[in-house]
Formats: sequence, C-alpha cells, structure tokens
Amino acid sequence: MIVGLLIYLPACGFHLRGQSSLPPEFQSIQLLGENLSAKQRSLLEQKLRQAGASLQPSDRPEQVRLKVLFSSLNSRLLVNSAGSGKKIVRLSRQLIYSLKKTSSEQAAEKGVLEQQLDIELGENNLLDSDQRIRRAEESIDRALVDQLIFSLKQL
Repeated sequence: MIVGLLIYLPACGFHLRGQSSLPPEFQSIQLLGENLSAKQRSLLEQKLRQAGASLQPSDRPEQVRLKVLFSSLNSRLLVNSAGSGKKIVRLSRQLIYSLKKTSSEQAAEKGVLEQQLDIELGENNLLDSDQRIRRAEESIDRALVDQLIFSLKQL
C-alpha cells in the first residue's frame, strides 16, 4: 500500500513544498535590478539560489537575464476612526520582471506581480507608524519575491 502511494502521489502532481527547482534554462541567471535596495537584492539573490539558480555577473550566450523592478503604488485609506486616533491603510506594491536570453533581443517572459497589505496606524505616534509601514513593505517584498520564484518554476 505504501509503495502504491509513493507511485500515485508524484503521478498526480503532488510534490513536497520546497522540493521543486527552476527549469534548467533558468539555472544560470544574471540579476539586473533597477533601484533595488540592499535588502531587496539580498532577498532576491537568496531566494534564487534556494531555487537552484546560479547567479552570474557576466553575459554568456546560455545565460538568462532577470530584470526586476519594485514599485510602490498609492496607499489607500480604508478606515479613519478620528475618535480613537487609528486608521487602516492599504499598502500596495508591484514587482515587474522580465526574463531575456542574452543571445536574443526579445524577452522570453514578462510579468507584473502585485501584493497588498492592510495595516493599522496610530495617528498620535508617527515614528511607530513609519516603522509599521517599513515592516509591512518588507513583508510585501518577501511575498512578491516568493511569488516571482513560484512563477519562474512554472515556466
């Protein structure tokens, strides 16, 4: 019975989380980032390596260029409770990416990923609000990078 399960589960598409890796053509990557912060670049490099990519600084014909841009969208006020001094704000960020073989001019894949997060802010403590916004943006960036890696694995 156990042998049957071991054969059946992979056949139906079941995989343990974290077991899959990037397709072979994406395992040698040059990461190009427009206005990436040190944290964003480090996070991208770490997640790409965990997915099986070898990051290369130079152009080689078999290499793929991954161009990444993070951008913040306008935040949106959802609730403003003037009496309590609290408000709920929706933060939205995008990760725009393109994959391109160095030997070709056209991009092999382009995509826009978006994540949103609602946070509660106190109007009386601006320093705390700034810290919450920064932590929320970092959390959104982690989710976007995870979504990017998942998308690349599906190609």
